[in-house]
Amino acid sequence: MARKAHYLRARGWREEPRGWHSEIFGTLPLAKALHHQLTDDLSQALRQRGWQIAGFSERGYVQLREAEKGKPCSLPKALRTQARREKRPVAELTYSLFLAALLEAESP
Repeated sequence: MARKAHYLRARGWREEPRGWHSEIFGTLPLAKALHHQLTDDLSQALRQRGWQIAGFSERGYVQLREAEKGKPCSLPKALRTQARREKRPVAELTYSLFLAALLEAESP
């Protein structure tokens, strides 16, 4: 719990009686707050690798596309595609993107 709270606080969230609050996402329960923040961090990291945010699905999940002409796809598919391009396991790529986002949040 402490690591999750630290992660959210480092990303600008604050704990309130009704849950976790972010200026972007509003007030959410811990699990949803973590999901939204991880999704945001991973999609932003993929943007640095040439992906674009194409929008959001009906259920609110981020849709990404490769360059301007790419077909929109889900975050998991974008991670698989990027991992294949970099010739590394998806879990390894995802974890490295997550760590990079953490380091960026903690650097002054």
